[in-house]
Amino acid sequence: MIAGAIGNAIEFYDFIVYAYLAHYFAKHFFPTDDPVTGLLASYGGFAAGMLMRPIGGILIGTIGDKIGRKMALQISVLMISLPTLIIGFLPTYDAIGIWAPILLLLMRLIQGLSVGGEYSAAIVFLVERAPAKDRGFAGSFSPLGAMFGLLLGSLVAFVCTASLGETVMNEWGWRVPFIASILLTLIGLIVRRSIAPDSISKDQASASPVLDAFKIYWRQMLAIGLANAATGAVSFVGFMYVVPWIVKEAGVSNTLAFIVNLVSLALCCVVTVLGGLLADRIGRVRTVILGASISLLFAWPIFLLFKSGALPLMLLGSVLLATGHGLFSGPFCACMASIVPPKVRVTVIAFGYSLSVGVIGGLAPMLTEYLVSKLHIDMAPALVIMCAAAISVLALVFHPLWKNNDESFPEDHVSGRVSTT
Repeated sequence: MIAGAIGNAIEFYDFIVYAYLAHYFAKHFFPTDDPVTGLLASYGGFAAGMLMRPIGGILIGTIGDKIGRKMALQISVLMISLPTLIIGFLPTYDAIGIWAPILLLLMRLIQGLSVGGEYSAAIVFLVERAPAKDRGFAGSFSPLGAMFGLLLGSLVAFVCTASLGETVMNEWGWRVPFIASILLTLIGLIVRRSIAPDSISKDQASASPVLDAFKIYWRQMLAIGLANAATGAVSFVGFMYVVPWIVKEAGVSNTLAFIVNLVSLALCCVVTVLGGLLADRIGRVRTVILGASISLLFAWPIFLLFKSGALPLMLLGSVLLATGHGLFSGPFCACMASIVPPKVRVTVIAFGYSLSVGVIGGLAPMLTEYLVSKLHIDMAPALVIMCAAAISVLALVFHPLWKNNDESFPEDHVSGRVSTT
């Protein structure tokens, strides 16, 4: 379980730290007379890494389907963690000029390649090694790792900002969270080296997972991509962009906004696992639809609660946000694996998931910032989440692969394993 979750923890730790410290990157790597333009350029570096996810999904997915899940996990964790550490030591624009943003963008691109396959390889690794009746619970540890990474990254950024102060953070303190990631990296490398090998025989492997994925299983990729629309929007707007938004719109301190977000993330860690357990009892697709519907119906009230500036109301918003996303993301991992055969499972999930989350998650903070700063739509975060959640709900309700999904795995019908239903 730890081996499956740790890579996602590192991935989302890096992305939340970068998002929270985006204004420092705007100053040091994208200097401009217009602070909004600089911030948008900084978020562009974030988006660039996200947009590389589909390519990474193909790369890491092919390794996972042809060589083995363990090999894919070992490669992806290195490709995530090393650029994160390097970012902590990068010279700024004042030191090396245009090479500073170029090197930063390169690190983000490498990370984007790795995370494109990391999440999906971890999902497949977890659900394939779990008993059929516990796949929802086992799969939930992949998004649990992601939520824990968001929580840890938020906490580290909060502690650094609170203890070092604005002056020190601006000078060199912004580097500390990235350098500190070495601890997670060491844990990830040690744990993943210790897991049992799972080399795939020639009889089991697809000759070309990528070709098969696009030629035969494109419907599965489309179903996964559409249903995942809410994942990127809630993760990167609801849990990342939300802190500076609360500070600006609610007029509260940065510390209070951080605390509210930390509560959201901590609750989401719990609900994600509970969602996996619930799905193993009442059905995975049913639980996922419930979670996506909560995000759709309550996004506007959630951000009104955040905007109130009153701590009890803001914490109520945290509960609603965590409930919707946790019930959606926890069980959905096993849902994705259930509609794809083992020989192309990592590739199909990786590309479908990465394309959706890379495009929507990568562009959502930029779109939200533009709507808030340029068009003065202060409730833009809620609108972005509602649109994405609506896509997810419609896909889950009407796409035939989800409507007709009996929640067993393709290999169950061959091996005689008992279906989860």
